[in-house]
Amino acid sequence: MVVYKASQLGASEYAVSYALHAADQRGATVLYVFPTDTHVSDFSSARIGPAIEASPYLASIVVDASGVEGKRGADRVTLKRVRNRFLYLRGAKVTTSGMAPQLKSIDADVLILDEVDEMDGRAPSIAVKRLGHSRIAEERYISTPTFPGMGIHARWMECDQRLWHVRCEHCGERQPLSIDQVVTEWDQLGRPVRWNGGPSTLAAAFAQDDRSGRAWAACRKCGKELDRLGAGEWVATYPEREVAGFHLTKLFSPTANLLELVQAFNTTDETKRREAWNQDLGEPYTPKGGQLTDETLDALRREYGHGPVPGLRPVAGVDVGKVLHVVIRALTPNPSPGATGEGRVSRQLWAGETSFDELPGLLRMYQVRMTVMDALPETTKARELQARMPAGSLWLAYYVAQGTKHQDAAVFDPKEGVVNLDRTRTLDQMYGRMYDGTATLPAHARDVRDYYAHLKAAIRVLEDGPAGQGQVVRYVEAGPDHLAHAENYCLVAENAQPATAMSAGHVTHIKELGL
Repeated sequence: MVVYKASQLGASEYAVSYALHAADQRGATVLYVFPTDTHVSDFSSARIGPAIEASPYLASIVVDASGVEGKRGADRVTLKRVRNRFLYLRGAKVTTSGMAPQLKSIDADVLILDEVDEMDGRAPSIAVKRLGHSRIAEERYISTPTFPGMGIHARWMECDQRLWHVRCEHCGERQPLSIDQVVTEWDQLGRPVRWNGGPSTLAAAFAQDDRSGRAWAACRKCGKELDRLGAGEWVATYPEREVAGFHLTKLFSPTANLLELVQAFNTTDETKRREAWNQDLGEPYTPKGGQLTDETLDALRREYGHGPVPGLRPVAGVDVGKVLHVVIRALTPNPSPGATGEGRVSRQLWAGETSFDELPGLLRMYQVRMTVMDALPETTKARELQARMPAGSLWLAYYVAQGTKHQDAAVFDPKEGVVNLDRTRTLDQMYGRMYDGTATLPAHARDVRDYYAHLKAAIRVLEDGPAGQGQVVRYVEAGPDHLAHAENYCLVAENAQPATAMSAGHVTHIKELGL
């Protein structure tokens, strides 16, 4: 089951009841996973402890530390014994090597993952393996969403998507509730201009002395006011799907004030806007201009195909994972410099997957003069490949902390053969040339496996930084984004200055190739 929710709507209370019921009535061992150990401690003390204390029945079936009738008890923060079964409460910490020992020592029948979007992305798949022996093997994913395509939203897209429907008492139309049934007009910044029940102007709506207004949801058919708190039912959008999913939103919560929900969107602060979408509507949020679209990528397509082009001086970017994702580009004269203001544009000669064994041949075929390659996670293999390549032709890239003091976003170290990159600044530059059209794509770019998906997976967000540092920009990944990083490394190679980025051996190599 997927519980895709706004905040403060009782999902965790449901999960506690479900967990205790599973242990008591179904003889199930329950593994309840939280983002961190701090979450475990707070939840155990504030939610589970009071629930047991408030119920004579629960108090009678939860065996305390002293035990009863010779049975070993457990009344700790991270472990509760319910009759003959246990409720394990664990954090989702995963080590850099991919280990989570606090999860792997448990054999469970029921798994609850609470606030999935705040967890280490590797934790859910590790936790699910703890159900391998069980004939019950039930999973519950619960979370407020953050960004599209990641975490709970990715789970939601695969389930049957049950929405709460209410009937219009005027025309009988059965319908779910959405914010567009309340707000009737938005401005270009995504702020509400007009809404049902609101004043005629934005200025009047948010005047400090105006507390008389209200907001209401309109029927999508007849336009009259809906009783959003009236009787309703869950209706699956995709009833043929196996996994049940429920969307909980404050639009049908009796404790929510719709006018306050509308007012929460009247801000240009991206953090506050995201909180309104996530916490009030239970919806993911994409900042305006923060994610590439199919339309933007389509606009970069030109009438050419992949392949070597005589006379060009190509560079390559390589992202390392289970396979190598490679992008090869070369600068060419801009046929219409007036459109971009640039005298040259970057032409994509190749993009796709390869292996460590095949990469040298691919680079030779395209006569690549310089390659920037991800140094992690296969550092040993990357160093071995670097040693086999002509001196200065392959550089290993490391992303370093944002906000480095270096003037340049990419700093080359010829002695070590590495380049240190400010992740946010270099990605800004790479995506910037996608938006301004100075990087082009072949006519068949849509058919390049995973290319569009990887380039759209990175979302640029503005968030509150550490105390006293104000807001900071960072990129979050809504899915695999290997080709986006290959494009980024390719741009770094393309921008490298020969005087600082090339050794004497590399210059000799270029002369040998006739470049």
